[in-house]
Amino acid sequence: MFLYAEIESYLKNLGEDIMKECYPIKSLLEQKVNLCFSTDAPATSWAVPSDPFVCIKGAVTRKAYDNTDCGDDQIIDMKTAIILYTKKSAQIAGFKNLGQLKTGYKANFITLDRDIFAINPQDVDKVKVNKTYISGKCVFAR
Repeated sequence: MFLYAEIESYLKNLGEDIMKECYPIKSLLEQKVNLCFSTDAPATSWAVPSDPFVCIKGAVTRKAYDNTDCGDDQIIDMKTAIILYTKKSAQIAGFKNLGQLKTGYKANFITLDRDIFAINPQDVDKVKVNKTYISGKCVFAR
């Protein structure tokens, strides 16, 4: 979220070359570093700091909101980004039986207005949640 939303600060304080080295997710994953994604809300002044889709867009495009190149050698694929937001986040936070849809796990999940694996990565920030389920019960419907 920070690199995506606050690119001006990164460029001003670090410069373009060092900015592109920030958050080297692909390299960290290749080195088997145990990491996950989160929005870090409300630690940013971005309009909707809890929106995971802009964070995912930043990871799968390595572009800031203004299209600044943030180091395309660190792009990761959509599947990896989703796993880092779900399964890995639950594991690292120590939550039991969360982060996956599988037998014995709590049925917490969302449905989206489009197939996030089939869209252009540039459009990830346009994805909307249609429904949210907690323990298998719908708690939000658009």
